[in-house]
Formats: sequence, structure tokens, C-alpha cells
Amino acid sequence: MYADYKQHQDVLHTHETHLRRNFVDSVWSSLTVNCGPRTETDPHVDCRNRPDGWCPVFALGLFNSRIGGHLVLPDLKLVLEFPSGCAIFLPSALLVHYNTAIQEGEHSYSLTQYTAGGLFRWVANGFQTQETFLTHALADVKAKWWQDRKTRWKRGLQFFPIVE
Repeated sequence: MYADYKQHQDVLHTHETHLRRNFVDSVWSSLTVNCGPRTETDPHVDCRNRPDGWCPVFALGLFNSRIGGHLVLPDLKLVLEFPSGCAIFLPSALLVHYNTAIQEGEHSYSLTQYTAGGLFRWVANGFQTQETFLTHALADVKAKWWQDRKTRWKRGLQFFPIVE
């Protein structure tokens, strides 16, 4: 996954020279900083992120992680202690996720990196929207695009661990 994301970012930034990376070696295009002071999210999926992509989420702040600030992944039936300074990588476009409230007087923040699936399509489609690409592509190129689309999900499975 890292190599795939890195290649995408390198191509994107070479073509779109006005863009700046979040961090020097970051392979994600976007960054969200939740500034609290008591960051709490509702259950959600990030449906516009790359479906087979993994997003790093960092917990920050001063709070008792045994009491609050848990990371909840209901699809996996998991509630995880998520103390300040910890990070998790998760497929945020596929799994419902949220965090629980912390105690009064405590502070929690989060930092999340991600890349929208549309940016991968933008690069793959020759720096144009999918609609424009499909409207103007030659018949053989369009046929290959449709064929690749049918099996793209199989390639995405390689990014997920297999647990026996």
C-alpha cells in the first residue's frame, strides 16, 4: 500500500506543482486536525476516501483513556482503549468508526491523514475527471478501463491482512 500511495503522490505532485505535502515523506494527500478541546466523533464512514486505503489516526491530549476516548469499531465488534500518543491505521471508507467522550476537564485532539479516492482517479485518468476521461477516451482505452474496473477490487484485497 505504501508503495502504491507513494507512486500516486509522486506522480500527482510532479504534475500539480502547486500542491504541497502535509509532511516531507507523507504519502497521504489530506490531513484533518481535530482541535478539541474534547474531540468526539459520531459513528461514520469516510465514504469518499479510497476504499482499499488505510488512514492513520493519531490520538493526542491529556485524558484518562481507561475511562474515555475509546475508539469504537462496531463492524468488528471492538471497543479499544486509545490513549494519547497512539496511532492506528484503519480502512476508514469501509469501517464505521467513532470515539467516545472523555471526562470533564480533560482534553483530546486527533490528527488523521487520508486520500480521497477521487484523487487516485484524477491521476489514473490522465489528470482529468472520470466523466471527461470516459467522454473523450478512445474506444480501446475505454474498453480496457471498464475491464480493469471489474477486477480492481481483487487488487485492493492485497492491502488487507488475512487472519486465520
